[in-house]
Amino acid sequence: MKKQLLLLCTIGMVVTTIQAQDLVEQTTDANGKIYFKSINTPKSILEKEEKTPTDLELNWTNPDHNVSEHPEVDSWNPRMSVTSDGTAHIVYNDNHPNGLQKIMYRKKSPSGDWSTPIFIDKGVDIGDRNNHFPTIVASENGDLHATYNVWAFENVRNYIGYSHYDAATETWSDGVKISDLGGTVNHNSSRHEVFMTSDDLPVAVWGWDNRENGTEEEIYLSYFDGTNWSNDIAVSDLNDGFNAGAPHIQRLGNGKTMILFTQDITGSKELGYKLYDETTHELSDFKTLPVTNFTGLNYSIASSENNDIHVLTIHTEVSPLRASFTVYKYDSAADLFEVNSSPFELDASAGNIKRIDLDCNEDGDCAIIYTDYYTDTNMYMSYNETDGFSTPLQINDENPTFIGPSCEFDGAGNLHVVWNDMRFDDGVDFDEREVIYEMGANSPLGITSFEDTSMVVYPNPTQGEIHIQTQGNYSLQIFDLLGRTISTQEVNGATTINTITKSGTYFLQFTGNNEVVVKKVIVQ
Repeated sequence: MKKQLLLLCTIGMVVTTIQAQDLVEQTTDANGKIYFKSINTPKSILEKEEKTPTDLELNWTNPDHNVSEHPEVDSWNPRMSVTSDGTAHIVYNDNHPNGLQKIMYRKKSPSGDWSTPIFIDKGVDIGDRNNHFPTIVASENGDLHATYNVWAFENVRNYIGYSHYDAATETWSDGVKISDLGGTVNHNSSRHEVFMTSDDLPVAVWGWDNRENGTEEEIYLSYFDGTNWSNDIAVSDLNDGFNAGAPHIQRLGNGKTMILFTQDITGSKELGYKLYDETTHELSDFKTLPVTNFTGLNYSIASSENNDIHVLTIHTEVSPLRASFTVYKYDSAADLFEVNSSPFELDASAGNIKRIDLDCNEDGDCAIIYTDYYTDTNMYMSYNETDGFSTPLQINDENPTFIGPSCEFDGAGNLHVVWNDMRFDDGVDFDEREVIYEMGANSPLGITSFEDTSMVVYPNPTQGEIHIQTQGNYSLQIFDLLGRTISTQEVNGATTINTITKSGTYFLQFTGNNEVVVKKVIVQ
């Protein structure tokens, strides 16, 4: 996954010898949600049966939402970061009456409304420029870090700008320039990312920067040391004569981050990676993935909770014309990628122009969102190592645009998706694209479903402090492995508890509306 998710273990079980419940009856509604009816029986917590989801079941009946809400002008390039509690943070660029594209920001928490759109690329050197291609990462403490292209007025080349939101003071900083040389970043082809190190410090990575000789496009990074941004560090080889671009980022844990990118070679391309050391800031040698067909290549990278790295690619095959999806898995011990399954192919007789994104949850189930520009649809597939690819499911047909979708799981297993479409375009002059959001709600086997409610418990593992986010009122009981009650209280909305003082495994039982949800938490 693109950030660490919570370890949410679902247990349909007894949690005390005094007041215990067995799940004895279940029904499924028209949307595929499973409901349980329970009765009390005396059984020890040590006799529990753990219920594990066997498939990635997402409910797509939630309506989509127009995030940009500016149909008279062009709003595009959306990117997103989702925190464990289910808050979606979205950035995009939007036309304004002064003729400038501004970097806009909105958020939505599970229990709240969408925030008012604001622009975050402010400041003397940045606020009066034409800015594009934002990306964002959110820390669990609420801090936000965004990077974007800033027009440098020099042959439509750009530099990289950065804005920071401090959750403690609830303020956005003025934007600052973090790339060394002005007028270097390609306006039309740039892709960049910002990620957080294990020390919660931002690192910006960008591509299509031709500063070295004005010809080859390269990839650079800059890191923040807590006080200042570093000088730029070249990620790609500046002396090989190849173009390098389209970096994708995934943290490996243990102070390492993978930077995945393509580079041109004579008559073809390579897809490969380097490992970045967050402490020494050194980069490993470039290693390639075993990709053999680069026709129409597009790719994404994600990991599960145990840092299993997956790369999804899509390319075009011919005779007959078809779209081919392939998943590669990273072997950290061998430091290499291997093909993880047989390719999944779709007929593409009308053409194969698709954009993809991938994210994986803690159980190793991955969600794939792809936009098909010939059928004007957004599609969803699931993937895991045992079952392979599921049958594609259409989740939207509102004329999506050529800009790729962005998807990410939250701690409760809901999948958040954001994309561009042209449902309000009048076909005259400039495009009028809008930024659209939709959520696939998690409905796994073994979890009691509460209509119009959600629940998140984090962090997990924890040092003792546990944060809870609910919609609605619940009676919370905390038990240890022997079924002894640690504490009892009512919870509603955002709650923090500090009642567990010893390390071990604990169970949080939420009771509401005659139904029960149990979460397992590990205290270190």
